[in-house]
Amino acid sequence: MKTFILTLATALLSPLALLAQQAPIDERTPIPYEYPSFRDATVTMMFGSKKQVKGNIYLDGSKFYFMQDGKAIEADPFNIHRVQFGDSLYIPIQEAMGLIVAEDSGKMLVCVKTIDTYKMKGRKDGFGGRNQSGEGLPFFQLDVNGVLGTIDLDNSEAMEKAGKFPLKREYYFLLDGDIVPAKERPLLSRYDKARRKELRVTTENRFWSWKDEKSLIKLLYAL
Repeated sequence: MKTFILTLATALLSPLALLAQQAPIDERTPIPYEYPSFRDATVTMMFGSKKQVKGNIYLDGSKFYFMQDGKAIEADPFNIHRVQFGDSLYIPIQEAMGLIVAEDSGKMLVCVKTIDTYKMKGRKDGFGGRNQSGEGLPFFQLDVNGVLGTIDLDNSEAMEKAGKFPLKREYYFLLDGDIVPAKERPLLSRYDKARRKELRVTTENRFWSWKDEKSLIKLLYAL
C-alpha cells in the first residue's frame, strides 16, 4: 500500500515539475538597464588592449554603454572582445552583448537578455533614441556618475506610472567559432545522424526544455 501511494505521488508530481520547468517566466524590470547604476567594467578590445570604464548594459537591444564626459555612450560591439563586470562576463553576439552562462572545453552557452518590445505593445518610454543622457528616458535620468535617479522605486504611485519593462532571453551556443541559436534545427543540423540520435537522448527527455537555461547547460556538456 505504501509503495502504491509513493508511486501515485510521483506520477502526480512529475507533470507539475515538468510544467514548472517549461512554463514561460514573465520576467520584468523597473529600469531598462542590467544594473541600477553604471559600475566598474573591464573592456577587452579586439586586439587585446584593456580599458577600465564605468559601464552598463542597456536592455533595449542589450547594448554596452560607458560613461564619457558625463554622458552614456553606446560602444561599437565589433570593436569589443569581451566586457567584465565583477564575475559576469559579456561577449558580442552579432550587435548585442551576451552573458556567458556556461563554458566547457572552449564551448559556451550565452544568454542575450533584452526588453521584449512585442510585449510593450507600443509603450512610449523613450526607446527610439541612442542618446542615453536622459532625454529619451523621462523616468531614468543619468547623472555624471552614471547613477539612475529621478524616480523613487519605492513609491507605488511612481512605479504604477512608470510600469515595468518586460524582458526576454535568447540563448546561443558558441561552437568552433560559430554562433548557433539554441534551437533544435540549427543545432542538430550540425551533426550526422548517429550524433543527432545521441543528443536526442538528452533533448527528448520530458524534463528537458529548449527554453530552460539549466537544460541548455546540460546539453552544452553533451556537445
